Amino acid sequence: MFTLPKPKALSRHSPSARHTRVSAFTLIELLVVIAIIAILAAILFPVFAQAREKARQTSCLNNLKQITLAVIQYQQDYDETTAINRECGNQLPDGSGPDPYTCVNGRAILGWVDFVDPYIKNRGVFKCPSDTIDPIPFKPGTLNMQGQPATRGHVFTTSTSREDWGGAFQSSYARNNNLANNGDARMIATLAQVQYPATTILMCEFAANSGGGANGNEQGHGSVFSVVRRPGITAATCTSYDAANNTNNQANFFSTLTVVQQASERPLPSSERHSGGGNYAFLDGHAKWSRPEKVKGQCRFGNGAQGVEYGNNGSDPDFRL
Repeated sequence: MFTLPKPKALSRHSPSARHTRVSAFTLIELLVVIAIIAILAAILFPVFAQAREKARQTSCLNNLKQITLAVIQYQQDYDETTAINRECGNQLPDGSGPDPYTCVNGRAILGWVDFVDPYIKNRGVFKCPSDTIDPIPFKPGTLNMQGQPATRGHVFTTSTSREDWGGAFQSSYARNNNLANNGDARMIATLAQVQYPATTILMCEFAANSGGGANGNEQGHGSVFSVVRRPGITAATCTSYDAANNTNNQANFFSTLTVVQQASERPLPSSERHSGGGNYAFLDGHAKWSRPEKVKGQCRFGNGAQGVEYGNNGSDPDFRL
């Protein structure tokens, strides 16, 4: 009988034995791969974050453009004037004294946002995606100036408790206070007074509920005459209006804000909300992003003809006419 020879046992030193061994990554190789992944993550994560912020900036810019078109429609319906800061506590149209329509503490009043809102019909447009402060709802039983249940506006109050600020923080944007204040005809500019519509700021990003003009304690929708700047980019002291002087001091609005708003604005001013700058809309209808050091603000409430402040040079974003 023929039998097959028994196979020889493979020596552990033979080539066939070496080919059957299982190969694996060494510790050094794993550490190198991990280091490469970490380096790529460190490079790409900021890029992704910047892309997200760019998307928010674009969305915010679109919001401002929609609000601007609504304000322009309002101006066409109201003799080329801009909506005033609030419906009560104003001056008589001739400036001879206070309006008998007095604001009532604890009642909801209408502001410029509410006057413009019918032209937009979407309150979401008034909030910037990068503004994380949520609006405060009305407390049950809150009444408006007519004594009816409040559905619009914001509560006029001196209270320091947030729950009493119903309707607050609805808008991430402020209106140029140089165009309209609180009903005094001497402080409501007409479009005919605007020398440079393309550089006159109509709307800007700002701290929510910055009040009307210089009084942040009103807790009203934003109405400002400058932006908040970090101390490092605040220029010289304010000077009086001079028709022959087109330079600007870049006035700072920081000191007119409430303590709460100052605390939120100082670490990251609204004028630097998007990649070191903010969005601005202008009276001619266009909107763009700009750094705060390029924006020109006025010194105080209007000190030019009919209460408004002039000095716009026609080249730079400016709150002055």
